[in-house]
Amino acid sequence: MTPTALVLRSLVLQIPAALEETVIDVMLDNEVAARAGFVSRDVRFHGDAAIYNSVIEQIRGHTKVVEITVTLPEAAIREVLATLAAELPGRGLTWKIVPIVETGTI
Repeated sequence: MTPTALVLRSLVLQIPAALEETVIDVMLDNEVAARAGFVSRDVRFHGDAAIYNSVIEQIRGHTKVVEITVTLPEAAIREVLATLAAELPGRGLTWKIVPIVETGTI
C-alpha cells in the first residue's frame, strides 16, 4: 500500500433527497472535488434527529437522504462547505469531516 503524501480528510454530507442534483452540481463545479471524484448513495436516516418529510416516513421510522462522500485536503473541504453554505443556507445539509489514516490503490 502506498501512503499518500497529503493529509487527507473525507467530507461526508447528508442531504435531503430533493437537493441531490443541486449539491452534485456544486461538487462538480468545484475543480478539486470534481477531479478527485466522489460517491453519492441513497441512505435511510433513523433516530430522533431524523426530519420526516411525510407521514409514511414517520410510520416507517426513517427518512430517505442522500449521502455524498469526497476525500480531499482539508482546505478544499472547507471551500466546498463555504460554497454550499452560501448557495443553500438553511436547507438541512448536515456534514462531518473524517480523518483518513491511510489511502492507496491495490
